[in-house]
Amino acid sequence: MRTPTRRRVALFFALPATVLTVAGLAVAATGVATAGTMPTSGPTIAMTISNDTDLPMVLAGSSNPYGQWIQAPSDYLAPHSSQIVKAFSNDPNGVEVDTTYSLPGGAQAVFRADNYSNTTDVDGTRVDADFGHTYGISSWIDSGYPNMNVGYHLYGHP
Repeated sequence: MRTPTRRRVALFFALPATVLTVAGLAVAATGVATAGTMPTSGPTIAMTISNDTDLPMVLAGSSNPYGQWIQAPSDYLAPHSSQIVKAFSNDPNGVEVDTTYSLPGGAQAVFRADNYSNTTDVDGTRVDADFGHTYGISSWIDSGYPNMNVGYHLYGHP
């Protein structure tokens, strides 16, 4: 009699744990499949913008004339933080975006990316306006057309 009782007790504890584990894995797998996915029907841009200064950045404007935002630029980027901006286009020829942030002291940081079948670049990335000489932007391209990944670091000069 003791063996069937032990089996029932074991099933009483093991079955709910197994069900919860399987349900948890199913939910987690669903999240992984949809988190951060980009359309595959056309070119994409993923920009990682890092504010490596002690001062905040405030969105002054953004442009995505030939595509759509997947994840638009945030209105505010805190000091020593970063964000990922994502865009895509249904036009197989390419897509271009730019994001402009105002900086304390009157300067503006322009983050630009062009992702076309014949060129992938960050030309036009710069710091403009008053006191722009106190800031700099380093940029690099990790991958090009059709799925561009680019990074930017805004830094302050000593």
